[in-house]
Amino acid sequence: MRINLILLASGNSIRFKGNKLLTPVNNKPMYMNVVEKILKLNFNKIVLVTQYEEIKVALSNQPIKVVMNENSELGISHSIKLGINEDVEADAYMFMVCDQPFISLESLEKLIDRFIKSNKGMACVERNGSLGNPTIFSGKYRHELLSLKGDVGGKYIMKKHLDDLKKVRIIHEVELMDIDTREELEMLR
Repeated sequence: MRINLILLASGNSIRFKGNKLLTPVNNKPMYMNVVEKILKLNFNKIVLVTQYEEIKVALSNQPIKVVMNENSELGISHSIKLGINEDVEADAYMFMVCDQPFISLESLEKLIDRFIKSNKGMACVERNGSLGNPTIFSGKYRHELLSLKGDVGGKYIMKKHLDDLKKVRIIHEVELMDIDTREELEMLR
């Protein structure tokens, strides 16, 4: 199965008051914690969508296609479209955010494996009943993903098709925490 990974790194970090993705976590920029893990997995293509030139430059020697999002104010739906449009022939698309530095390689492998074996059209991680990131959508949801508007992401589609969703339980809460404020980051350190 040809799964493309789309890394979402275009947010404005308004609540963080600065570019959180460049903030050090584990002695490297936050986003690199995610990048180093995904490079150990076997994806058809890896696309990172960002508005930050620093990230593009830093990843220039990696097997990652960096797509610049010049219109991040259009919301997450715009980043999703930019990522999918890099290759509309993939069998599935896995979406990850770059502000979840503590997600484990094992959890990523488990999500992919369960998605492939489930014969479901979508998969996502969950904890205590809450749907989280990362997520995977089969190609049959490509049109719906490309039809999203504004700051609406894939959860909108998942909630419409819960019968076609494989949920993968994650035990360690810290793995699914996305960091939105400096205070959240300090609590996790």
